[in-house]
Amino acid sequence: MNESHTKRERLSDKKVVTTSLLVSLSDITLNLIVAVMTGSVVMLTQSLQGLSDGLTAVILLVGVNKSARAGDKSHPFGYGREIFFWVLIAGIFMFLGTGILSIVLGYRQLIAPTGIDNVWLAFVMLTFGLVTNFYSFSRSIKRMNQTLGTEHWWKRFMHSGMVETKATFLVDALGTTTAILGLIALSAYVFTGNLRFDGIGGMVVGAAMMTGSLFLIRDVKGLIVGRAVSDSVASDITNSALGVKGVNAVLDLRTMYVGSSKLLVILEVHLNDRLTTDEIEVITDTVKAAVHQDVPNVHRVQVEIETPDN
Repeated sequence: MNESHTKRERLSDKKVVTTSLLVSLSDITLNLIVAVMTGSVVMLTQSLQGLSDGLTAVILLVGVNKSARAGDKSHPFGYGREIFFWVLIAGIFMFLGTGILSIVLGYRQLIAPTGIDNVWLAFVMLTFGLVTNFYSFSRSIKRMNQTLGTEHWWKRFMHSGMVETKATFLVDALGTTTAILGLIALSAYVFTGNLRFDGIGGMVVGAAMMTGSLFLIRDVKGLIVGRAVSDSVASDITNSALGVKGVNAVLDLRTMYVGSSKLLVILEVHLNDRLTTDEIEVITDTVKAAVHQDVPNVHRVQVEIETPDN
């Protein structure tokens, strides 16, 4: 991946994360004010959800900056994998600091309901939050379409190493979803007069946050352990190598994410017989260039010359 492409990609990631952060700040402040004015647990959990999103965005910005450091003697492949650590921290906070607390607050309202005042303020704030979170969510989708293409992007997204974009996508989706759940819960309260719907709404918001955080933690765990690329990307890498004149076969392919959307590729190839050292070097360099061109996420390619076992 060339340097200019990397800078454009990283800048786009930062814009998406920054937008999510600004939306989260508004969610924290406005929802907390409305929660105090109305006494609604749903609005308090919305503020907690905004707090979780905001801290997640800050953590991601720190992670993106730290992972962008160039390699050195102690880290020859760079610091790209550090982003995985920061995303894991964000997922744990979402689960413990927001999900569980929201469920506890909702349960308290469920077993010992307290009154709600000025419920119309809650509806206005939830509608505003729905609009702003959906806008941020749409920017996350646009970012993924630019990177993954519009066709079957979801499947490629699930297997990609774009952890900061995945986390932003998740918190924006949760912001949109929890706003809808809050509107449903308070609408049920208005139509029935049953305050327990406010508690149920808070518990559902907490459950949604915990579910989203578990998805994020599970995904980043695979990347920390060393997950390989999907079969389709592996096929693209193999076909790129086989398209180089002089390459008879790809005997082995090993891949690992060394950062967000940064791949380490190790290829074992079988070449034509009776090649000179210079010809082997040219073919090796050509294979590297072909893989870089066909799979832009590749950060480093190592080509090993081997012969079949038979």
